[in-house]
Amino acid sequence: MRPLNANEIDRLSRLLAKAVDFSQLERMVFLATGDRLFVEYVGPGLPLRPTIEKLIEALERDAVTERLAAVVYREKPFQTELRGFLLQLYPQIAPAAQAPTPSFVVQDAGLRRPDLADGGPGLQRVVKPALKQIDLRLWLDRADAISRQVCRIEADNAPLGTGFLVGSGLVLTNWHVIDEARKRGALARLGCRFDFNRLADGGVEAGTLVPVTGVLDERPCSPAELTATPDVPPPEADELDYALLELSEATKARGFVALKPAPPIAKDDPLIIVQHPQGDSLKFALDTAAVTGFVHQDLRLRYHTNTLPGSSGSPCFSMELDLVALHHLGDPARGPALYNQGVPIDRVRASLVARGQGDRLGL
Repeated sequence: MRPLNANEIDRLSRLLAKAVDFSQLERMVFLATGDRLFVEYVGPGLPLRPTIEKLIEALERDAVTERLAAVVYREKPFQTELRGFLLQLYPQIAPAAQAPTPSFVVQDAGLRRPDLADGGPGLQRVVKPALKQIDLRLWLDRADAISRQVCRIEADNAPLGTGFLVGSGLVLTNWHVIDEARKRGALARLGCRFDFNRLADGGVEAGTLVPVTGVLDERPCSPAELTATPDVPPPEADELDYALLELSEATKARGFVALKPAPPIAKDDPLIIVQHPQGDSLKFALDTAAVTGFVHQDLRLRYHTNTLPGSSGSPCFSMELDLVALHHLGDPARGPALYNQGVPIDRVRASLVARGQGDRLGL
């Protein structure tokens, strides 16, 4: 196996930095090598991309880069550019051709039953193709990381919404959450409370309150979305209802939810929302057939996953815990609610980059 040249290491590190966050990188390194990223390969404290570059250099010295490539290829099925480049470097990591599926012919008294053609025995079937089988340990590790990255937005101990880390010391939430703090005259006392969790004995862990020192960027929701008729008129392209907050301290040890391109999402896909509903301890809500589709020229995503007041600004994830949207409102109609709604994360990401925040987020 030939070593990678400088250009290949540079391109690979760029693609990996777009596809993974620190917690995912740590897990993949452990799966590939059995060693800990910050113990055996790279010292802590560097931004993500330099960390990846130094990791690849270390793996090259040990001639084991292919092991990491195989894990990344398997774990990132939607990262087509990255996977394509990995196959160029290591064609041997492509999965072996699957064994052909046995073909059954059902007969009755020696005659083929055309009504049961191609049928066969089986006690198990895939009933909902959108619900993939997931590696439990990997999923739980990722969920545990996310639980440290989602926070309650509050001022004067009063909950306002939910937010989540998108970089060291950077929290993403809804604009209308921050606007409420402004209306209360409490913006200078805004804070993010991490690790606010329910304990096994029924008690509550108070968590850690980190003050907010500023609003780095924000885009409002549409005026109609603050009324009982949120669709009339529909939102404009720059009405994305987000705010990027700067905290008073770095949060490198927590990692963050990377604002990478979202995976494809379709009707009836599952959707998970990690949230602080009604300002309560951290919860997650799941609907296994949640997504109803995009509306308003793909400026909004609608789904059935449950939320409550206080959930505004929550991250919405696919079943594989890839970020897909920023939750921001629910159906205001009287009677049974028909939908909840979020802003597609790709729209938020593009706006942040266009408005000069990409370097802060490591994009």
